[in-house]
Amino acid sequence: MPISREDFESGHTLNDLENSIISFLEKDRSTAFSPSEIMDGINYQRDYSDLLTFTVAGNTIYLFPQVLNNLVATGKIRYNIIEGEHYYMAK
Repeated sequence: MPISREDFESGHTLNDLENSIISFLEKDRSTAFSPSEIMDGINYQRDYSDLLTFTVAGNTIYLFPQVLNNLVATGKIRYNIIEGEHYYMAK
């Protein structure tokens, strides 16, 4: 899908998944959530009922932490490790 020059030069526009994550975290700004809690909170599909779905879902779940890390790197959300568990919260 083509993008505008403005989007290209800005370097990054938020996609639906990123917007869903930010919206979910902003609903409860005083609480930090693990990646699986965020997935549940935004109804992120994790279906392993057959091999094809597992492969697709497996790749998608692998990418989910990358989306979270990109949001942290761009200053959209906060991140910390508490007792070995990764947690994210609204900025």
